Amino acid sequence: MSDESLELNADNVYKYFGGVKALQGATVAVRKGVLTSLIGPNGSGKSTFFNVITGFLESDGDNTTITFRDNDIENEQPDQIALKGMVRTFQHTRNFPKLTVLENMLISPPNQIGEKLLWWVFGKLLWQKQEASNVQKAISVLKFLEIDHVKDHLAEELSGGQQKLLAIGRLLMAQPSLLLLDEPVAGVNPTLANKIFDQIIDLKENRGIDIFLIEHNMDVVMSFSEEIYVLADGRVIAHGSPEQIQKNKRVLNAYLGENPEEA
Repeated sequence: MSDESLELNADNVYKYFGGVKALQGATVAVRKGVLTSLIGPNGSGKSTFFNVITGFLESDGDNTTITFRDNDIENEQPDQIALKGMVRTFQHTRNFPKLTVLENMLISPPNQIGEKLLWWVFGKLLWQKQEASNVQKAISVLKFLEIDHVKDHLAEELSGGQQKLLAIGRLLMAQPSLLLLDEPVAGVNPTLANKIFDQIIDLKENRGIDIFLIEHNMDVVMSFSEEIYVLADGRVIAHGSPEQIQKNKRVLNAYLGENPEEA
């Protein structure tokens, strides 16, 4: 039976790399309107989990189910998943370094008329109208992210924090309903990290975009998350509120390098 409160439900997810069991039946559900975080020690399988649910890696489980808004997306292609409204950033930003910030933004919207030769020839007015609309939208998003002042700079000229914001901005051009963020404040100074998270919260509260993130910065995770899943050795070992996670002995043992099964 479907659960209308769920945006994403990834159940019993497995992934093997030869003899390495990266994911061993991990299960995570992202509820609508609830900022959800996935944390865990290095090598616990967090990014692999993101890669499987977004179609960049095939799942290996016989009884795995991955649904987004009640649509089965297991092993679909990443572009098809993105068109359904679930988009993601990567641990290392993937902007186009030799394009300007604005040009990076204008590449991102799906179903652009100008991508089709016949439309460009016979529907030039429509193409120009769409392009003008996309420019307005891009500038609006850049203003929201407070990086509109660098819109004409090459992406490679941006600071690390601005690169992170540009990556988020490019995803917003696709009008997603669920945004997956892989370490959005990694390598960013604490002041800018809090600023980025303030804008992430604004996306959720005022733009209706649900957020599912991986993050190592425990200060921001505990301050901003509403629900947290903890991975260790490819398994979810804990799930709950920030307060519950901070008191969980299995979590403390996993982060201290002990066997989570012993707690």
